[in-house]
Amino acid sequence: MTILVTGARGHVGRAVLESLVAAGQTVRASSRDASTLDVPDGVAKVSANLEDASTLEPALDGVSAVFLYTRPQGIDGFVKAAEGAGVRHVVLLSSGATLEPRSVQSRIAHFHRAVEEALIAAPFAETLLNPGSFATNALGWRADIAEGVVRTPYADARIGAIHERDIGDVAAKILADGSHAGEALQLSGPEPITFREQAAVLADVLGRPLRVVELTPEQAAERMVALGWPPEVPPEVLRAMERTTREPSTVTDVVREVTGNAPRTFRQWAEEHRADFS
Repeated sequence: MTILVTGARGHVGRAVLESLVAAGQTVRASSRDASTLDVPDGVAKVSANLEDASTLEPALDGVSAVFLYTRPQGIDGFVKAAEGAGVRHVVLLSSGATLEPRSVQSRIAHFHRAVEEALIAAPFAETLLNPGSFATNALGWRADIAEGVVRTPYADARIGAIHERDIGDVAAKILADGSHAGEALQLSGPEPITFREQAAVLADVLGRPLRVVELTPEQAAERMVALGWPPEVPPEVLRAMERTTREPSTVTDVVREVTGNAPRTFRQWAEEHRADFS
C-alpha cells in the first residue's frame, strides 16, 4: 500500500510524512516541484500540481490513500484522477471554521467546504480533519521576538493551539488503517491558551523577557495584508479571535481518541521549535 502526501513541504505535511515513515508505511511525497522537497529516507518524491490534473496520474499511480491539502481550484480533476487510480481513502486537512455555526458567511469556511463537499460526493471514502488554531502560527512572531516583543491583537483570546505533529499523527493513523471514514474530526490542543500565555511560555523557553504589545484590530489587519493575506480575510479572523476573549475556542480529546496519546502542549511545541527563534 502506497500513501501519497500532498503539500509535503508544509509543517503538517512533513509531520504526516514522518509519522507514516515511523509506522513503517510506504510513502510518496508530492509538491509542485519535487526537486525542492527534503523528505525522510525511503520516501519517494513526485511533482504534482493539484490545479493541473495532467500532473496527477503519475503521482496517484498505485496509491491507495492520500493526505490532501485544501485546494478548491482543481478539486474536480483531483477527484476524477483519484477515482481512476483506485484510491480508497482521502484524508483532508480542512479547517475548524467549517464546523462553526457562524460559518455561513465565512470566506475561510467556504474555501474549505468546497473541497469537503467534493470529497463527500466522491466514490471513495473521506475523513475530514478540522483543526482550529495551529501552534505554528507563533512563528509569525519571530521578527518581533528578535526585538524582545510579541505584537498581537486580542492578547487574551483563548485558543486551543494544536501541535502540527498531533495533526500528523492523527492523519497517519487514519491513512494507515482506513478508520474514521465519513467523519469530520475537530482537532485541538489540550487546553485553551491565550496569546499572552504563549508569549510567557516562549519567554521562559527562550530564556529572555518578552513584552506583549496589543495591536488594534486595524493595525493587525494592516500587518496581515502586508504579509499577503487577501484583504477580505483578516476581518473574519479577527472577529473569531475577539469571540474567544469571551468564550474559549473548543477543545476536544480527538487526538487521544485516535492515536492513544495525549495532545502535545504549547510548551512542548515551543521547546521543539526553540531553534526557529534563534
